[in-house]
Amino acid sequence: MNQSAKVTSIDAVRALRTALVKFEGDASDAVTCLELEIRRAVEWIEVDRRRYWPNQVKQASEEMAQARNALERCQLKYGSEEAPSCYEQKKNYQRARQRLRHCEEQVRKVKQWTQVFRQEKTAFDGQMAQMTLCVDSDLPRAITALTNMIAALERYAG
Repeated sequence: MNQSAKVTSIDAVRALRTALVKFEGDASDAVTCLELEIRRAVEWIEVDRRRYWPNQVKQASEEMAQARNALERCQLKYGSEEAPSCYEQKKNYQRARQRLRHCEEQVRKVKQWTQVFRQEKTAFDGQMAQMTLCVDSDLPRAITALTNMIAALERYAG
C-alpha cells in the first residue's frame, strides 16, 4: 500500500514534531500527578479515615459515659431540697450521644466508600494503563517517525 502526501512546508512538520514533544512531556507530567493524587486519596480513605473514626467512636463513648454519670449524679440529688433540674447534664448527654452516633455512622461510611473507591480505582487504573502506554510508547514512536520524515524530506528537498 503506497501512501503519499503533499508536503508544502518542512517547517510545519518540524512544528508538529516540536508540539508533539511538548505534549509528550506535559502528558507524562499529568499521568505522574494523577498517580500521586490517587495514591494520596487511597492513603487518606484507607489509612487515615479508617483509623480516625474508630478512635473518635472510642472517645465519644467515653464522653457519653462521663455525661451519663454526671446526669445520674445530678438526678440522685432530686431528693434534696434544692432539686436541680439537671438541664445542662441532659443537654451534655444528648450531645455526647449524638456525637457517638455520628462517629459510628462515619465508620460505616468509610467502609462503604472504601469499597466504592476500590471499584472506581480499578476502572481508573485500566484507563491510566492505556494512557501510560500511549505516553510511553505511542508518542515516542510518532516523534521518531516525524524525525525520520523530516530527515527524508530534507534529503529530498536538498
